[in-house]
Amino acid sequence: MIKKSPSGSLCPYYYIGGELHPLKYGSFHNDKERLFETMKAEQEFILKSSGKNNRRIWVDLYETVIDDEVVDVLVKHFKNIRHKIFNLCLVGCSSVARRAIKKRMKSDNLDLFKTTRFFDDPEIAKQWLLGKIRCDVWR
Repeated sequence: MIKKSPSGSLCPYYYIGGELHPLKYGSFHNDKERLFETMKAEQEFILKSSGKNNRRIWVDLYETVIDDEVVDVLVKHFKNIRHKIFNLCLVGCSSVARRAIKKRMKSDNLDLFKTTRFFDDPEIAKQWLLGKIRCDVWR
């Protein structure tokens, strides 16, 4: 059954024969309170779902300011839902934000550090999540 997740995405979201879970954390600009509320609701939604290591998660971060506090909350969010994640990619964050997220993931010993990918193009990100293209380097 298709329904909407708390961040407003169709869930599951079907794309070229595969199933994705988009997290719409973009367009929050500087509104951290609303962003964090959405992340918390999305986390609860994911944790209530069935299965383990079955989510191909695509995170939209376009037009959201990623400062140190957002990085901290975002990485904690990924840690909390880690057992549900098969693949993870983030789309639309600056190179500075990418480095900060990677650094925090590594310092927190989050094993997703090795497999998370960053993309500028959401279509390429979705194709990577579904294994349609390879991406051997951090972007």
